[in-house]
Amino acid sequence: MNKKNLIVFGLVFGIMLFFIGLASYIALGPSTDAYLLPKQVSAVLKLSGMGLVVIGMIVGGFFVDEFDKESRTLLLIFGIIFLIVNIFIISYA
Repeated sequence: MNKKNLIVFGLVFGIMLFFIGLASYIALGPSTDAYLLPKQVSAVLKLSGMGLVVIGMIVGGFFVDEFDKESRTLLLIFGIIFLIVNIFIISYA
């Protein structure tokens, strides 16, 4: 497995984890003040998925030479934007 396939696999797996986190909140039912499990499970899965996506984009932009220059630049730009957006969302929560 080369670096490019590993980065693409990480991005795909991260996006899948994010959407599984969204679905788990619906599947586990509503959360209340006493029953926080759906919210907690959903948050862990969504943040793990977004972390994988951000890490994959930034690492792919820096270290994978198999992508062309424009793709590497876009990966870096979107990776940094997603990282900044996630930091602001987590700090307000």
